[in-house]
Amino acid sequence: MTRLSDLRRARAGFTLVEVMVAAFVLLVGVLSTVMLFDSANGATTRTRNNDQATNLTRELIEGARSIPYEKVSSPGVVTNLQLLPGLEDIDGGAYTLRRRGVNYLIGIDVCIMDDPKDGGGVRAATATFCANSAAAGTADKNPEDYKRVTVSVSWTENGRTRSSRQTGLINNPGSASGPAVRSIAPVGYGAPYVVATDVSTVLFEVTTSSKPAIVSWLLDGTRQSSPVTQSGTTGLVWRFNWAMQTLDDGAYVIAAEAADIYGVSGPGRQETVTLNRFPPRAPTQVTGGRTKFGTVEIEWTANSERDVVGYQVFRVGASAPVCAIATQKLDAFCTDPSPPDTDPLEYYVRAYDRDTSGNLRASPDSNHLMVVKSNNAPFPVTNLVLTKLANGDTKLTWKRATPEDPDSGDSAAFFRIYRDGVTLADRYARYFDGSGNANVTWTDTNTSSSHTYRVTAVDQRYAESPFTAPVSG
Repeated sequence: MTRLSDLRRARAGFTLVEVMVAAFVLLVGVLSTVMLFDSANGATTRTRNNDQATNLTRELIEGARSIPYEKVSSPGVVTNLQLLPGLEDIDGGAYTLRRRGVNYLIGIDVCIMDDPKDGGGVRAATATFCANSAAAGTADKNPEDYKRVTVSVSWTENGRTRSSRQTGLINNPGSASGPAVRSIAPVGYGAPYVVATDVSTVLFEVTTSSKPAIVSWLLDGTRQSSPVTQSGTTGLVWRFNWAMQTLDDGAYVIAAEAADIYGVSGPGRQETVTLNRFPPRAPTQVTGGRTKFGTVEIEWTANSERDVVGYQVFRVGASAPVCAIATQKLDAFCTDPSPPDTDPLEYYVRAYDRDTSGNLRASPDSNHLMVVKSNNAPFPVTNLVLTKLANGDTKLTWKRATPEDPDSGDSAAFFRIYRDGVTLADRYARYFDGSGNANVTWTDTNTSSSHTYRVTAVDQRYAESPFTAPVSG
């Protein structure tokens, strides 16, 4: 009976209670496994985000080290960091960087450290020193030992704000040498520095990292003799005047250097200042004439102003420029390819710069050039001699023809030097000699090897004389 009862029980299967208990045990196991995976994924995400934040703080500190030392300051360092590739702000608001789908809010603090080991020094009123710096004093002649940059990065993760923070030190490149120039700027002008009015002088202010024995300034790399004087009592602010009334318009580089009592200087600084006070002067020495090719050539001496952007050549009576600025640019040679058969033809040239709004601004017209059909070529020059100078330059000397031109009232306007050939491409230089001397001298300062030279005379109506016999050397 017992065996039969057991057999019947086995065939009957599991009770409902047993199935529910088994299902509960299985559910607990599955849920535990799912929670384990979820917890692991969450930990992985937190670790990844934290690693990205840590790497980002290091990247920002290294970026700050690549910025010029004087520009590492609060809040200016943020502006300069955003100019570096990969560190651009994503939305134009608070400085925010995006990495792998996560937005990181950036905070940067900069302070100057005056190491207590060498005592305290004189401090500029605008400088921010770290709280644990040495007290201000006079013992340290260069109190800016280094800058401390603190970068904090924060982000939101599952509704919670997390953050990472790291500090880096940037050594003062001038701390081991002389005083460094921290800034140089014209007083009363904002960057970019443009002087647009007719003033006789511009006042510059220079600030230094420590009190120097002397401050000097340079114009386009040339040291200037006008004095630099101390402003105020700290010894960290200096001023000088730039007398620029006689200078042409254009861009100039103004630099300053500071040195200690031993003549040792720290890093200097420079800024570009643009003079844009006047329209260009009218082009000068405009010459030209008809050629054997049926064209008219016009050439002139390029303007000396640095801000000239191009030229245009006009023929009186024509509806448009013969040579427009778009193609002419700064070339001081123009060809009228299809001049009319009118005699004479009249041409003039204008130079152009840009005003402070960026618009083209024209010079007065040059002297008008009259081009005539009937004109005889001037007589050739004679006695061409080449002399090699001790410094490697080549000097050419020749004698004017007497008379210079067969036409009454005409004479040689200038001389043309050809080098290594007799074609248009071999025209090497124009030389205007206003001395009137019978013997003319011209020097080629660009001679790295031997060359062959020929000289012609060009008259007031652009007719060109035959070539001289060649000379070489």
